[in-house]
Amino acid sequence: MYTKEYVEQMDGTHFPGKTFQDCVLAPIFDTQKNYYAGPFIEISKAHAVMLYEQKIITLQEARDILAGLRQIEAIDMNDRTYDPSYEDMFFMIEHELESLVGRDTAGRLHIARSRNDIDICEFRMVLRQKVLEVMEALNIFRQVLLSLAGENINTVMPAYTHTQPAQPSTLAHYILAFQDSLERDFTRFVQVVKTINHSPLGAAAITTTGFPINRQRTGELLGFDGLVENSYDSIAGCDYLTECAAVLAIMNTSLSRFMKDTLDFCTKEFNVFYLSDPYVQTSSIMPQKRNPSSLEQTRPAISKAIAEAKSIFDILHNTPFGDIVDTEEQLQPHLYDSIKYTIRALKMLSSVFATLKVNKDILLQRAHEGFITATELADVLVRDKGLSFRHSHKITSTIVKHMVKNGQKAQDITPQIISDISREILGRSIDLEPAEIEKALDPVNFINVRSVTGGPAPEETERMLTNRGEALERDQSLLKQCIEKLKDAERLLNEAMENIICCEPLA
Repeated sequence: MYTKEYVEQMDGTHFPGKTFQDCVLAPIFDTQKNYYAGPFIEISKAHAVMLYEQKIITLQEARDILAGLRQIEAIDMNDRTYDPSYEDMFFMIEHELESLVGRDTAGRLHIARSRNDIDICEFRMVLRQKVLEVMEALNIFRQVLLSLAGENINTVMPAYTHTQPAQPSTLAHYILAFQDSLERDFTRFVQVVKTINHSPLGAAAITTTGFPINRQRTGELLGFDGLVENSYDSIAGCDYLTECAAVLAIMNTSLSRFMKDTLDFCTKEFNVFYLSDPYVQTSSIMPQKRNPSSLEQTRPAISKAIAEAKSIFDILHNTPFGDIVDTEEQLQPHLYDSIKYTIRALKMLSSVFATLKVNKDILLQRAHEGFITATELADVLVRDKGLSFRHSHKITSTIVKHMVKNGQKAQDITPQIISDISREILGRSIDLEPAEIEKALDPVNFINVRSVTGGPAPEETERMLTNRGEALERDQSLLKQCIEKLKDAERLLNEAMENIICCEPLA
């Protein structure tokens, strides 16, 4: 029986109970050591530097603390397991520091800070790094797509609406459309980094401190762009998480739609994309099979990325606006997993699309089928014969129905058919020469005349391709600046530490 007596015998009567250890504290400790040990040490270094510069601790105390932190930094936390003697990793490391520099000196490091602002700072530091990794993988995939588009400016294909062949376009036009959505995703991630990269340090538990700390200095030493100024917001606000989750969900939803098209194009029936051998598997019984397993495995990765991102909202939506464990170690890994699956998908797609072959002949053939140039025939009746579009649309629609009923193709449309049907609808004959009809029904001509901004005409596609290439270069430069800023902050922190360890005390 699961009675009170049984539980007390199993768990004990003092904190922490064994069930609490096994189900909560030990898993949290594993998350902490996997993700937050390094950031915690960096935060502690920056805090010690600031405390000394603000004359809150002495030079010797700062030197001892920094030296101790360097020793702890060399410890391989992967070898550590949860020890119920310490509530979490924070107290375990604090104990390590006490054993190195003494309890009194170690205790001075905790002046004007709390696990609350430390935790949020750790979360932001880890998340910003992971978002930068997504952005890097995203830009590689964009580069692959732009290269593929450049190779297929003149690859004529049917464009689809409502899953049906609609009008002729080009593969470049289609690929650029998807690339443009990814470019917007990159811009959204830039804003995510801006939101994340604000320091909560100095908020302490929630109302700051009575000590004369310099919040800007610790933020600077850790590479933050500024502060989460309101200390209550520093601890309670979690929109940096939901904003990141939203952008991950948006981008992966676009990726999933692109995956749907891609897997269709890989089928024998479509016969558009031919995947390179490293990315296909054969059947255990059917030797002729070329299964696009790389993409099939990528599709659930994208779905899992979306699911993990959505879980952020599910967990947070009804929690209090304050310090609450729901936003802490048990929540953060959901975002990390979403990012992990996203990066896997982007890397796989980059390799597949960099090496796939395009069946240009079959695409061109299909662009001649299904009367998908009918819009241009209607436009010719408007431009050259002065009809309203409603009249030209009705005439062209009737022509298509007539041809389908008689089992004929677009190439079989004759001047006589156009004359007879226009007379039936308008009461007068519209005459087109065979050469005019042939040109109107030619998918290449259809594309060439659509040179309006954003259209599939080669010269317009080339302009867009050049523009997108320049945008990608700017985005890559911006990403590099973000990465370098964090490296500069690391150097700045190391220099500040060296100045304390080696130099004269502050006047």
